[in-house]
Amino acid sequence: MSASWLRTLSATATSEVEEAFYQRTAAAEAARASEEANCTRLQAAWRGRTTRVLLACWAHHGLIIERVTRGHLGRQRARRLRIQRDILRQRAYFSAFATTIQLRFRGFHSRKYLHNFYARKAYIDAVLHKGDAIRTQLQHKLDEQVVEKTAEQEKTGRETVNRLATRLHHLRSTASCAGIYNSPYHIGYHPTAFGVPVEDHLRNAVRPLIKRELRVRKLKPVGSLPPIVPRNMHQATYPDMDAEEKNEKWISKTKRMGQEDFVTATGKVPFEYPGSVHTGGVGYHPPPKNVEREVDKTRWLGQDTFKVSVPSGKMLGTVDDPAGAYADHA
Repeated sequence: MSASWLRTLSATATSEVEEAFYQRTAAAEAARASEEANCTRLQAAWRGRTTRVLLACWAHHGLIIERVTRGHLGRQRARRLRIQRDILRQRAYFSAFATTIQLRFRGFHSRKYLHNFYARKAYIDAVLHKGDAIRTQLQHKLDEQVVEKTAEQEKTGRETVNRLATRLHHLRSTASCAGIYNSPYHIGYHPTAFGVPVEDHLRNAVRPLIKRELRVRKLKPVGSLPPIVPRNMHQATYPDMDAEEKNEKWISKTKRMGQEDFVTATGKVPFEYPGSVHTGGVGYHPPPKNVEREVDKTRWLGQDTFKVSVPSGKMLGTVDDPAGAYADHA
């Protein structure tokens, strides 16, 4: 009974197993796409994780290698810089001591073989003494030159004053009129030159000039006038009449005189009106506004030669004879 039961169960189970297999296979084929996608997703996640872990490991070891390498290179560079610093320090040390040794040796050699302190001191003292002597000599020479120059300038000034005084003798005072250098309006002072009034200079300078001219001058006979040429009015021509008329106009213009001919200091401010003569009866006289003639004191003694208006010993000329009919031919 058991055997038959087993055979019956086996047949039933086989069919059931086959049916289940076919069902499972169909279900697997139906779910193959989703399962492959899920497997691919799992594989990608696993591979990504393993790759990230590997990269992190490599990065960690790379940092370690870089740190060790940089430390080694830094120690090598520090060693080179330390050696270079020690070399520079040694060089500076030996250079400083070499400079000090050379300084001491050069000073010793210079003091022993080239220069002598006492000789230089004596030389400097000699130079100073010679300079003082030359300075004193030059000062004496300068004083002498100043004295000579002052004397020369004073002599030249006196000669100039005397020369100008001889030419300005017409400005000195007379018995009836006071000169411009002896004006009564100069209250409290008079123009002076070298401490002497200009009026005295003019008077002293003109005296020898007058004496010399009196000794040299000689009277000369004045010749007679030329005879008058008779003229016939009927023979007179128009050019002759025109020339005679022009000559008369010229002579008339020459004889003209104005106020400017009597002004002693031309170009200056004239005297202001002091007041009316009718005020004398009441005893009131207004004070004059300008009691001193305004004369440029710097032009009292000029360098120009004084020229008289008419030469002495000569007559006025005419248009036909500018030199005059009887000129002095001495």
